[in-house]
Amino acid sequence: MILLTKPTITAHLLLLSLPFLSSTAYANLTPKPHIGPAGIEFQSSLDLDYGYDDNVNFQSEKTPNIESDFFNVKPLLQLKGVRGADIYTLQYLGDYRQYQKDSTSDNYDDHTIRFIGAWKKGFNNDLLFTIENKLGHENRGEGLTEGFINQEGLVDNNGNPVASFNKYGIDNVLKTNMFNTELRYSIDKQDSIGKLSFAVQYKDFNYDDRSSNDIHQHNFNQYIKDQNWDQTTFTVELFDQASSRTRFRYSIISNLRDYDEDTQKNTNETFFVAGIKTQQTGKTTIDANIAWLYKTFPNQPDSEDFRGLNWDIDLAWSPVRYSTFHLFTDQSVEDPTEIGGYVLKTKYGTRWQHFGWSNRLSTELGFNYEISADKNQDDGKTTTTTDIIAKLTYKFRPSIILELSYQQLINESDKEFDDFEINDSAETIIQTLGYDKSIIMFTTKVQI
Repeated sequence: MILLTKPTITAHLLLLSLPFLSSTAYANLTPKPHIGPAGIEFQSSLDLDYGYDDNVNFQSEKTPNIESDFFNVKPLLQLKGVRGADIYTLQYLGDYRQYQKDSTSDNYDDHTIRFIGAWKKGFNNDLLFTIENKLGHENRGEGLTEGFINQEGLVDNNGNPVASFNKYGIDNVLKTNMFNTELRYSIDKQDSIGKLSFAVQYKDFNYDDRSSNDIHQHNFNQYIKDQNWDQTTFTVELFDQASSRTRFRYSIISNLRDYDEDTQKNTNETFFVAGIKTQQTGKTTIDANIAWLYKTFPNQPDSEDFRGLNWDIDLAWSPVRYSTFHLFTDQSVEDPTEIGGYVLKTKYGTRWQHFGWSNRLSTELGFNYEISADKNQDDGKTTTTTDIIAKLTYKFRPSIILELSYQQLINESDKEFDDFEINDSAETIIQTLGYDKSIIMFTTKVQI
C-alpha cells in the first residue's frame, strides 16, 4: 500500500499519543480478536495489492526503464496474552512482491517478527521490552545502487562509462537484516501529570554477503559490506501532560554508531529535544519537535562536526469534523554511504483528508517536496524529490477496506552525473541522476 507518511527527527522520536481523536481512524480496519486456549488473543489481517509501476529501477530519462504490473501480499499475525496487568504480544509481518515482467528480477519477500513485553511494576513503574528482527531489502536503483542503469553503454560528459547493474552483479534486490531491541523503564503515576522514561536500545544492520570472482563485482561487494553497522542508543525522556489537550516533551538521545568494516565512518550524535503536542479550539492540532543536534566523526580528524537544528513539525486543521488539512516540515542529518561529510535533508509537505458517506468513503491528496544536500564534501550534490499522491478509500465492511491510490515521484539533481570511489580509490563509480516514476495500485484490506 502507498502511504504518505511524515518522517521524524530520528526513529527514537516516536511520541506517546495524546487522546486526540484522529479522522484517519475511520479508515482503519475494525479489530476482530479471537480468544483461543489459555485466553490467548489472536488477530490477523491481510493486504492484497495489484499495481502498475512504470519505472521499477528508478531509471533516468537517458536510459531505458522497465515497466511492470505487480502483486503484493502483506499478512499480519498477532498473538496477545494478558496476565494481570502484564501484556505479552508476538507479531509477524510479511511483505511479498511479485513483478509480472520477465525482464526484471526485483521480486522480494520481507519478514518481520516482533515481541513486546509490557510489565506493570507497582503502582507507577512500567517496564517495556521490545525485540524484533526484520529480513528486508533495498530496491535496485535506490540506496547503494542509486544511479545505476539497466543497460550498459551510457557514458558521462567525460566519456566514462556509467555504472550498470550487470557490471557489478546486481541482478536482484539487496537483502538486508535489521535486529533491534529496546528496554524502557517509565515512572508514571496514574494521578500524575508527568512521565519519566529511561531507555537503552541496540540496533544491528547488515547487507547479505555477496561473492564474486569478477574484480568489479568484488570491489562493489566490499563496498556493500562497508555499510554494515551497529548502534547503541541511550534515551532520557520527560513527558509533561500540562492539560487534557496539551503535552510537553523533553528528551536527550545519544546514538553511538560503529561501522563493522570501515571504522572511519563511525559517528556519535546527541539530540536535545523539546516538543509539544496540543489541540486548540477543537479544530487545530500542533505536533512539533525541535532538536539541537551535535554530531561528531571520531575517526575522521579532518571532518567538521555538525551543530544545528533538526525539526519535525505538523500542523493539522479540521474546519469540520470530516475534513482535515495538514502542513508539515522536518529536517534531519543522515550519514552518507561514503567517508566524510553528511547529508542534510529538509522536507515540506501538505496533506488533505476528507471523509463522507457516514465516514465510509475518504479522499486523500498529498504533496511532499524534499531537498537532500551533501555537506562538507569536495564535490557534493543537491537533489530534490517531489512526491504527489492521490488516494480513494472505501470501508466496505468494518473488516474490509478497498483502496485506489496513485503516486508520482520526480527526482532531480543539480548534477547530470555523479561519482564516488570505493575501496580506497581502487575504482570509481559513475552514477546517472534523476528519475520520473509513477505507481497506480488497487488494495484490498481484510481483517480475518
